[in-house]
Amino acid sequence: MKRLLCACVALLACAAAASAQDWGGHYRMDVPGTVTGDLYLVPVDFNTTDFLLVVSNPAGDQIVYSSSAGPVALSDGSFVWRYPSEDIDYSISLDLDPVNDEDVPMMGFILVTESLLSENPPYKTDLSPNGIYKRDDRCFVTPDGWMYRIADNGSTCTLACGGRYSDAMQLPQSVKGPFGRYFRVTGVDADAFRFSKGITQVNLYDDSQQLAPGSLFYTGIQYDWKSSPKPYFAYPDKSRTRFVIPGGAGFKGPEGVNQWVIFKQNLAPAQRSGSTVGVAGKREGRVDQDFDSTMGVFYTLQSSAEDIARMFRGYNAMEIEALVADPWFVAHHTFPAFGRWKHPEKEVSAPKSIETAMSRRVGRPVMYSRKAAWLREGKGELDIVEFEHVNHQAMVAFVWQDGKEVIATCTLTTDIESEYEDYSVWNVDDDGHYGIPDVVTIALDAEGAVTVFLAKNSPESVTCFALHQQGDTFERVALDQWYRFVDL
Repeated sequence: MKRLLCACVALLACAAAASAQDWGGHYRMDVPGTVTGDLYLVPVDFNTTDFLLVVSNPAGDQIVYSSSAGPVALSDGSFVWRYPSEDIDYSISLDLDPVNDEDVPMMGFILVTESLLSENPPYKTDLSPNGIYKRDDRCFVTPDGWMYRIADNGSTCTLACGGRYSDAMQLPQSVKGPFGRYFRVTGVDADAFRFSKGITQVNLYDDSQQLAPGSLFYTGIQYDWKSSPKPYFAYPDKSRTRFVIPGGAGFKGPEGVNQWVIFKQNLAPAQRSGSTVGVAGKREGRVDQDFDSTMGVFYTLQSSAEDIARMFRGYNAMEIEALVADPWFVAHHTFPAFGRWKHPEKEVSAPKSIETAMSRRVGRPVMYSRKAAWLREGKGELDIVEFEHVNHQAMVAFVWQDGKEVIATCTLTTDIESEYEDYSVWNVDDDGHYGIPDVVTIALDAEGAVTVFLAKNSPESVTCFALHQQGDTFERVALDQWYRFVDL
């Protein structure tokens, strides 16, 4: 027996369409605690449009409706999208000229009707797109089918999610928006290409434009860890607005003027602002007492004072090691929020199940374990497990686990003198290889692989390295080691 379900969905519209772009744009429906929806209309001409509707609930369930099979046509003031299968009778109708219960035109809204005649619906019925979708007046569509979002300053814009993107793309310097105004294009939003996996290349107009973190995640543009430049470790001045990458004679630092400074899950654009490499009297290492005496390459954050304060809230300059990373690395990674152990907080052991699994894997009893960092959302935790010494040899494992099983590991060994045989190697001068390091940031690539950047502080030095996941193993990548100057 067939069922008939009909419901009304509202979407935003401008006044009577004088041009195709009048109704093109981004529309949003938000019913707190239940369903949210994002509708994108990209006109092909006056009578047809590309159509994308993303509906989700607080549990993270999501349905994507798309006109990927071809544009939908305007008929009697409505667009009707039909599910692309003869076996399922399901459609969504978008009315551009809705009226309210008193037959008064709803300026700024579009009415949509969802119809389901099939006995087996193609989507979860509790994720129905029914609702009132209001226009996002900050978004507009250009004749080439690209979607832009106007910035808070009202004079610039960024490429946004929902446009018609494919193949090789060249970002323009500026675009013509609503009311004939021109907006300077400053870059690409993080989710701009979320539904545009056919992109093979993105070219910026100039160095002032930026690819947002994770903006190339969903494209066909590949990232090669081995051949791509690695991030550099840096430390700040007392104001936390300037950073330096320590480096000696011949050091050049990152290519390009524009970089990103990364600290935990926070990122800020930065510009190269000087170099003291090769200058007589400068010191190679970390010189907190006299920041400008450091030999290295300097960068200045381009964020507001308020944003910088939020970025480093709770940390003074002497507690901070950060990354200076190029736009290519940042665009291919996301940086999830995480918690981390920080001296002098109480040390917490890793789960017993992880200790047992690692003991069996390496064939040694566990001496100690420590929880080093953990994701705030989702599953992922970095633990450090030290094993009992064997033949004057200490062994430590870095373990990335998801709460149930070990995902990736890296084991390191070092010889120790007999006088320290009963000590944890964390209490031994170990050239920075062991101990509980500071987790500077955690980067996830498009495949979900993790790279953890760590800085091991000791009284005389700072050892900077990364753990790069390759399948079920971590590759330890040595990135830098600084001498710590404690006197002037």
